[in-house]
Amino acid sequence: MKPNVWLFFFLVSTVMVNGQSDDFKDVPRKGSYLYYGQPAFEDNSFLLEEAINQEKGIMQYISNFYFNNIKGGDFLYSFTQEIPITHLRHQISYTLLYEVLNSPPTGTKSNGLGDINLEYNYMVTGKKDWAMVVPGVTLIIPTGQSGNGHGAGGFGGKLSLALTKRLSHKLVTHFNLGYTYIAQADRYTLSSSGGRVLAFEKDLQFKNLGASVIWYQSRKFNWLLECTSSYLTNINTDGTLGSSNQITINPGFRFAIDHNRVQIVPGFSMPSIFTNGKFDRTGVFFYLSFEGEYLPFTKAKNR
Repeated sequence: MKPNVWLFFFLVSTVMVNGQSDDFKDVPRKGSYLYYGQPAFEDNSFLLEEAINQEKGIMQYISNFYFNNIKGGDFLYSFTQEIPITHLRHQISYTLLYEVLNSPPTGTKSNGLGDINLEYNYMVTGKKDWAMVVPGVTLIIPTGQSGNGHGAGGFGGKLSLALTKRLSHKLVTHFNLGYTYIAQADRYTLSSSGGRVLAFEKDLQFKNLGASVIWYQSRKFNWLLECTSSYLTNINTDGTLGSSNQITINPGFRFAIDHNRVQIVPGFSMPSIFTNGKFDRTGVFFYLSFEGEYLPFTKAKNR
């Protein structure tokens, strides 16, 4: 056979092998997230982070309304906007807090803005891999009035890791790890005249972990059960550091409403809080997410 004929067959076989390799890359691994099909909605957990970044051309706006005691406790509202930098791989977000405190450390009821969180997430493995892994880093900016109990009073940072593993068509699990450090957090006390006095500034550290399972009862209705454990550090009235463990068990549900190019996801749960191994209180949690496609030339999200 002539050399040019051999060359022809070599080139054809190379193209076919490369084409097959590209095809295999597009096939989800057995047991991966997409192996079981694309859910109608996702990335809508309440207390946990799902290891899912926003797609290019899609932003998510999340509002959380939390009453930490059904018998009349503090109220917390948070607003988060998630912004994709590239398709799935890189994402930034910011979170704004507003608090109504009925029993702040200073003993006086108050309300106001809390600290601002700026977060960056990087998606290491995606929906076609065995599990999705997204580490993140957060900058905590002390914009709240720490003298009134809003915010820590010092700059801080958080390292986080989110892992998502889908078990079947109906079940998906999420796992979180986190470490937070606050430099020179404030501790205020009340003076004899009733005014607030900055008494101490201490560095604080917090650790958290969490896990959840979500059951897709139907395409647009999910049940979820979340559990988080937080190891907290606080400044005592004498300036020493104290510690506590807070476990939250949070059963709830969520559902999706699709309207043109916007997906709306409301949710509800009733978290039960245990402090140092003892039942403390039960709260009420409302969730509301708007996910819209802001680039008109992007492909509509398949729901």
